[in-house]
Amino acid sequence: MALFEHQTELSCSPTGLFSFLTCPANISKVSDPNLQFKFVDAPEKLEEGVELEFQIVSFGQVHTLKHKIIEFEHGSHVVEEQLEGPMKSWQHSHRYESAEGGCLKIDIVEFEPPGGLVGFFLTEDKVIDQLENGFFYREERLKELISQGAIV
Repeated sequence: MALFEHQTELSCSPTGLFSFLTCPANISKVSDPNLQFKFVDAPEKLEEGVELEFQIVSFGQVHTLKHKIIEFEHGSHVVEEQLEGPMKSWQHSHRYESAEGGCLKIDIVEFEPPGGLVGFFLTEDKVIDQLENGFFYREERLKELISQGAIV
């Protein structure tokens, strides 16, 4: 099982960031445009037990994924798990903590790349590179939105 962790310090409150990022309509605002991220089916707000269906373009292919929110503690953390998608397994933990000057957002992704022919393209290293690029973009975009007052 591969592990990827990313920490972001932001000058907003943990509850403000949590509220922003648990609204699916806001996810596309902070997603790398190269992914062409688009929800197919999602609620207005996340909560435990809801399922999300979305599409991304990755490695030249359109992927439709379905995730389920398996843990949800308001203002603190969200854990989502892949139900359908290209990976053998995928679990993403989003944690929100108070930090000096604002908030610390901790993302932990545990995944197992696919096998077979797809596994030649979606290797662990390639997935980690894509995660690093995506989280770098998200961090910069969140900082912009905070500076504009969209997240407090």
